[in-house]
Amino acid sequence: MTERALAAKYELGLAAVRGALVRLTADNLLTPIPRVGYQVAPITLRGIIQFFEAWEILGPPILRLAVTRMTDEQRAEIAALEVPGPTASGEEMVVYATKTWTVVVAAADNVLLADLYRRLAGDMQRIFTLVWRSETLSAMQVLGMSSVLSATPGEAEELALAFIRESRARVTEWLLTSTSLASHSVDFQF
Repeated sequence: MTERALAAKYELGLAAVRGALVRLTADNLLTPIPRVGYQVAPITLRGIIQFFEAWEILGPPILRLAVTRMTDEQRAEIAALEVPGPTASGEEMVVYATKTWTVVVAAADNVLLADLYRRLAGDMQRIFTLVWRSETLSAMQVLGMSSVLSATPGEAEELALAFIRESRARVTEWLLTSTSLASHSVDFQF
């Protein structure tokens, strides 16, 4: 994709498109190709391993802070979200996880952690969209945030860590047994 093609398609100025492309590149969601344009960054096994290493370090402490700082309004916002069940689509699971973690990160009230989370969020959505669309991991569920938020801060941190480790094991297993990532098509809206 090129700046000009995106600007024309979405009827935006080049400066706005360029800014979005710079941010997506900084988030490692796009790869610039000199004098050609941009391509969606590939998902690699190494990238997934690095994502889970970072998420295991970052996610549980964010949740711990959120449990201690969350307002009643934020708790109500999460409680109002329906937790996807076993027959939910991958998109429904990604939407739920994104909405809950957005509230959790805001509740943690730490600008630096929020910035680090934002950096991981794109990879998180790409990885889990692929996994939850696969038939082999249809049993993989989301972390039901309402119940986690009623736990003590330490328990919430432990639940998040256990969930992240289980997710890492399932995603790695799926990748190692999947014949090809190329057979899984996912459209990401810009």
